[in-house]
Amino acid sequence: MRGMRRWFTMMVAGVAVTAGVLASPAPEAAAVAPIGRLGDVLHVDYMNVVADVAVTSVDLVDVPPGFGYPPRGPRYQVYRANVTVHVVKAPNPYITSLFFDFEGVTPIADAYKPRNTDVPDDLRAMLQNAPPGSTVSGGVYWDVYRDLVTNVVLLDKATGTHLAQWNLY
Repeated sequence: MRGMRRWFTMMVAGVAVTAGVLASPAPEAAAVAPIGRLGDVLHVDYMNVVADVAVTSVDLVDVPPGFGYPPRGPRYQVYRANVTVHVVKAPNPYITSLFFDFEGVTPIADAYKPRNTDVPDDLRAMLQNAPPGSTVSGGVYWDVYRDLVTNVVLLDKATGTHLAQWNLY
């Protein structure tokens, strides 16, 4: 009798779990981040922000003012990505500065984070006042200390969600 009760309990629990799985709605397909080549305009639609973004070039530059500590070795180089953002829809003019984070990624998966600068066309500063309908162009600066950048990836700063990617080669 005792074995029968245990078997019956396990069967009822199994049926309940199966019914719960079958009754739950199918998960929606995850949105795929657009991937393009250097110069392509990619459409980014994330939460309440819609923007058309283009990375036009990635160039070796001199150390910009306000870069902080000097570039690290063994390369000791600073690269700048020239980026244009056209804000189509946004709930406020500074939301893109909270969401958008442009990282330079190497073939061995190093990811260079953008560094603060005092140059007037620093993209991160310009995005702080980009109302819907505006177009902002500026630079994103990285301390490239190992391999060269082969991809520019647009991520959400808070969650790390992959929003777009540009392949340089």
